[in-house]
Amino acid sequence: MTRTPLLILKALPILLMAAPALSGQQAAQSWFAERGYVEPSGSRIIACHGYGCARRLPLSVDGAWLSRAAAALRAAQGSPDAERRALADVIRSYTSLLAASFGGRPDVPGSPPQMSGVPGQMDCLDETANTTSLLLVLQDQGLLAHHVVDHPESRGFFFDGRYPHFTAVIAEKRTGAEWAVDPWKKAPGQRPDILPLDRWRQDS
Repeated sequence: MTRTPLLILKALPILLMAAPALSGQQAAQSWFAERGYVEPSGSRIIACHGYGCARRLPLSVDGAWLSRAAAALRAAQGSPDAERRALADVIRSYTSLLAASFGGRPDVPGSPPQMSGVPGQMDCLDETANTTSLLLVLQDQGLLAHHVVDHPESRGFFFDGRYPHFTAVIAEKRTGAEWAVDPWKKAPGQRPDILPLDRWRQDS
């Protein structure tokens, strides 16, 4: 996430909040309300950019794009691992769609502070909101056979020497195992990091 002091100060109250009592889709939706963002409705997403969702763009993920995503996910319903691999490809395509929709310079990975406020540039809050929005749309379409979308998570509290960073989260339906879905370090069109949430929390 960006190291801009203003954004850090904004993130601190959220980081110090207790873990949400809700789980699954309600918890994911509650995260949007907590931050003052707009959750998806149908196939309509309010895509965040400019760092901290300073800029917002209505975007529909439907038609041919959604049909391709649906085909990829339905072909991967054999196991949770296969579904995660397919999700990585779907999100890779989605980040390309976002970059084309925002226009201008494609997002620079890792949200360098000098790009704050620039259209099309995303910090980890933007990435988390956009990824969670897409995951909720896919879930609403019945395309997630092995996972549910859960409340985004964060790591880093300043006190432990790490800057705050957020990620979207999915959980396996059968085991409850949680996975981070994090495209923040990747350029548009690259596969996101999808890894066990506990391991993601340990990264710097």
